[in-house]
Amino acid sequence: MNPAASSPAPDRPLVGRTVALTRAADRAGALGTALRDAGATVLAVPVIDFAWPVDLGPLDAALAELRTGRYGWLAVTSATTVTALTRRADALGTGLPALLAGPSPSRDSRTRVRVAAVAAATAAALERAGVAVDLVPHPASGADLLVAAWPETGPGAGNRTVLLPHSDLAAGTLETGLAARGWTVHPVTAYRTVDHPAAPEQALEPEADVAGLTVVAAQAARPDAAVVTSPSTVRRWLAVGHPCPLVAIGPTSAAAATDAGHPAAATAASPDPADVLAAVAAAVRGHAAGSPTARSAHPSPSPSTPERRWDP
Repeated sequence: MNPAASSPAPDRPLVGRTVALTRAADRAGALGTALRDAGATVLAVPVIDFAWPVDLGPLDAALAELRTGRYGWLAVTSATTVTALTRRADALGTGLPALLAGPSPSRDSRTRVRVAAVAAATAAALERAGVAVDLVPHPASGADLLVAAWPETGPGAGNRTVLLPHSDLAAGTLETGLAARGWTVHPVTAYRTVDHPAAPEQALEPEADVAGLTVVAAQAARPDAAVVTSPSTVRRWLAVGHPCPLVAIGPTSAAAATDAGHPAAATAASPDPADVLAAVAAAVRGHAAGSPTARSAHPSPSPSTPERRWDP
């Protein structure tokens, strides 16, 4: 690891530091920029990738039924889900916005499927795909907060059936929470989380830039901190070793780190780059001071660590 930087400027707290980010370079986005702007050398370490379901039949059928009026809502939990939905809709010959327009868009706008996003980044991905978003939890994000913000099932609720496309490793928070509130939820696997890189014939984004360091190479560089984005990235990073403090994005990633015997040095309050940057700076300061105490904006996470992957 790098020696402690002497009195870094407040606006550049990571000068002289190296931070491993468990994403491919082309998925580092605003977070990678924020870390570099704070002075860090950022190592892109793609440890997971995304592949199509083994059987695309259920996903294709669910997409086709969007237009028939079967669903009143579409709940989207990640930008990766947006990629899967738009690509399959295009492959079926109808774009996602057209499918969401419902059975009679020109005559009755009330037939349009309403759309909910779990986070602002997911909402932005939907809007880039031409999809209007009706519900996003604010200012924080997460499946539990989306459940809390979801409309009641009383008079005027309309169609109470929700299509929930997700990863094969998704937690059941949204499905269970909406069902408990009286909504009928139809989950469907939109993509699989696999080791990086996915086989080209199975990859969700075969054209994506797969460049980046392996976990072995990244750990050999002795980074000052590693940012982990989900239980999957925690497990894959720690499978090789754990030579530096972990910074978890979200409580489920933090819980996975604890379960693996290497508690996070800090947990970001949200996937917002400013929050992650603050957590990385706290972890680096704590490690330099020899403090084993994890810092978190959340209460201690539960020992259960279902998958929740924060948006790129």
